[in-house]
Amino acid sequence: MQGSKGIGMAALAMRFFVEVLGIVAVAFWGWQTGPDGIGRIALAVGAAVALIVVWGFVVAPKADNPLRQQARDIVGTVLLLVAAAGLAAAGQPQLALVFAVVIVVDWLALVVIAPDAHQALRSSAAGSRR
Repeated sequence: MQGSKGIGMAALAMRFFVEVLGIVAVAFWGWQTGPDGIGRIALAVGAAVALIVVWGFVVAPKADNPLRQQARDIVGTVLLLVAAAGLAAAGQPQLALVFAVVIVVDWLALVVIAPDAHQALRSSAAGSRR
């Protein structure tokens, strides 16, 4: 039980790291594909902000929506895979492939090995507030 909890926490930590990389990936895509000058900056920042906003409203654990955690994990994984596709479109196909593999492996760790990791995190957070 402790082993799977540790793996679950590691998978959640990896998920956070992958989320941050997803933001960087879409910003990179915007920078590489945007028009020169202010358009390049606007697309890079806009893409990153768009991912953050969608993530906050749909995927985030405290998002106020009726989706179950499994659905949030799937939507989050799809968004991150779109970010990986952005890397490929921006001329980094090998990096995109590595990123996509990391995204899928982390999702599998959350779904197969430690499906209760989110709940365990919430429980431990609630316990620490007491």
